[in-house]
Amino acid sequence: MSADTTRVLVVEDDATMRGTLVQLLATKGYDVDVASSGIAGAALVEERSYDVVLSDVRMPDLDGLQLLRIVKEVEPRTAVVMLTGYGTIESAVQAIRDGAYHYMTKPFHPEEIFALLHRIEELKGLRQANEELRQQLAERLAGVDMVGTHPSMLRVSQLVEAVAAHDTTVLVTGESGTGKELVARAIHQRSARAERELAIVDCTTLASELLENELFGHEPGAFTDAGEATEGKLQAADGGTVFLDEIGSLDPRLQQKLLRFLQEHQFTKLGSSKPIRVDVRVIAATNADLEAQVQAGQFRQDLYYRLNVLHLHLPPLRERRSDIPALARHFLERYRGRRALRLEHEALAALESYGWPGNVRELENAIERASVLAAEDTIQLDDLPPAVTSRAAPEAPAGKTLKEQLDAYERELLLEALNGTAWNRSRAAQSLGINRTTLLAKMAKHQL
Repeated sequence: MSADTTRVLVVEDDATMRGTLVQLLATKGYDVDVASSGIAGAALVEERSYDVVLSDVRMPDLDGLQLLRIVKEVEPRTAVVMLTGYGTIESAVQAIRDGAYHYMTKPFHPEEIFALLHRIEELKGLRQANEELRQQLAERLAGVDMVGTHPSMLRVSQLVEAVAAHDTTVLVTGESGTGKELVARAIHQRSARAERELAIVDCTTLASELLENELFGHEPGAFTDAGEATEGKLQAADGGTVFLDEIGSLDPRLQQKLLRFLQEHQFTKLGSSKPIRVDVRVIAATNADLEAQVQAGQFRQDLYYRLNVLHLHLPPLRERRSDIPALARHFLERYRGRRALRLEHEALAALESYGWPGNVRELENAIERASVLAAEDTIQLDDLPPAVTSRAAPEAPAGKTLKEQLDAYERELLLEALNGTAWNRSRAAQSLGINRTTLLAKMAKHQL
């Protein structure tokens, strides 16, 4: 990446320092804009996208830390470098916590600035490459509802891509509702078997004898009321994939018969002694601890090893909360009907703070419920299930000063305006009778 493709905004109230920075950056071909105050800098950030913002910390109208919060609100990927002649550990730590890329104390050598900008450019290049990879993964998994960009889910997506090209048995583990069946579908759809059947067998829904018939089929007279010969799921899916959900619930006899099939790739129907050979890939899933079941003598160790050739573990939703907004929007699109639904900010905040013991399935059910109950085109907090919204109200602090009470009232008004416009900053500012830049400054002040 060359300097002339990097946009830099210099926000500095000292004319001498401002001129020095602009001259330095111009000699290297950077595209530079300048602002002599925090408010002016915030206005420019609103109008134009910047790769880097170099900002003084101490400014009279809107200080550097407040500007930093505005920049991160408008464009989170912009790298903000704080410049100060009064450096303290506390202010540096606060700046980094608020999202600053770096913190430099004046005076500094020109080469320090150039080295820093070079690192930022390299980071931008890596980020772009990562985004391209994420997009590729998203496109490859389109149609199987695997939504999310949390690192743990990106790792799952990469493993799905890797294992799909092979016929090895796969064991998928994770809590109930994390999407184990979706992973099985993704593997099948990305494999060479995608044109053939994906047979799904829930090992918990049938009694042992019925489950055996479901898997292996039967010949006439195999049991009472056994009329015509039937194919089991294994035979019907010849050339395709069989997904065995909740494999840990198989009884010992079926465990042995499944083990023999995995070893020999053939089986016998109920009431028959003639072996049938099929070409089937097996994907198994469980929310149980199979290793513990093996130790307790409830699950065959040899079958466990046969199943656990390739292992994919799905994290619970509470461990990847950053995916909740994308998942919520995905389910909103599915259940919106003819309406264009969106989530009110407080409703989204409630979704993000809830523990989701039922994981993605519970989130989907909550969004479906809210889509039905929503009176308008916006899902409100009251439209969500009580389990999601039942939070204790925070106690009001005692002994507030007048300034604290006014600040609290101002914050309440800001939130009311923002929530009333679905957090559309321009409309919220208009409803409050202020301009957008002032609104952003006040949002930064109240850390909204």
